[in-house]
Amino acid sequence: MNIKKFKSTKPGFTLVELLVAMTITIILLGVLIFLTGISMDTFRDSRNQVRASRQAKEAISTIAKDFEGIVLRKGGSNHEWLYAGEETSNLQGPSGREIPNTCRLIFFTGATDRYNGDIGGADDLGGDVSAVSYRLVYRDQITTGGDDTHAVFSLYRHLINPDEAFTHLLAEDDLEQAYTGQFTDEQDFTSENFLVENIYEFSVTFLVEVTVNSGSAPVTHTVRATMSPGNQLQEFTMSETGIDFDGNIQFPNNSNLTEDQVRGGTIVGVDISITVLTDQGLTLAKRSGIDRAKLIREHGKHFSKSITTPRP
Repeated sequence: MNIKKFKSTKPGFTLVELLVAMTITIILLGVLIFLTGISMDTFRDSRNQVRASRQAKEAISTIAKDFEGIVLRKGGSNHEWLYAGEETSNLQGPSGREIPNTCRLIFFTGATDRYNGDIGGADDLGGDVSAVSYRLVYRDQITTGGDDTHAVFSLYRHLINPDEAFTHLLAEDDLEQAYTGQFTDEQDFTSENFLVENIYEFSVTFLVEVTVNSGSAPVTHTVRATMSPGNQLQEFTMSETGIDFDGNIQFPNNSNLTEDQVRGGTIVGVDISITVLTDQGLTLAKRSGIDRAKLIREHGKHFSKSITTPRP
């Protein structure tokens, strides 16, 4: 009996061909995953940069509006209208990652958002001079256990409506003492007063115009008083009788000005400078041993604005 052998005519793949195909597929998938990872990292970095910029611009815009409406007076009393000083050390951040420069501000302003913007409404008790406080602190506003699980560098703005400002803060010789005697940290650090987060540095420079007689004509100088707690200028105030400060300020070259002459000067402008961290930068600031200068250089964005203030 003859048994015929049939040879298959259907095409197929050898084992070597399958291995080559699988290898090529794995390589292509690896390249695709790698490129996708780069794209996601780029997107995440861009998103963080945009978010950081938005936060910084929002903070500077709000501060600028308050300074543009600042209320300063000159007269015969010692009543203070502006205070700038250093924030409490235990609120400046983890050891070795403290906020590089944080200026605490209290001053009077014609805020347009007083009484929650309902000016002339049922809650408006009259008056147009509010008080405002700015504080940059490292704080956890979510948990209360003290472990700083969700702590961030947060900028707070506490607006005091005209009726409260008139009752508790106006006509006080020590504005900071009057404020802290009336308002606690818990009242400052509420969710309503939270402005933006990830602000890692808040610097303020007051521009003081000083006019002195020099020969036949008076000469005007502009002195820059930069708040730098723990370094140069720790405290700066303005009352009706003039300016006072604790620390050193920057005199113009060859001006021969004295501190007493500066104390008789007038605030004519303010330079605001803030540094905002990305979310990755915040994580590194909380947990890493990264150098602070490197942290700001690689994960921070710097913003500044110059403001012309009303003359008293």
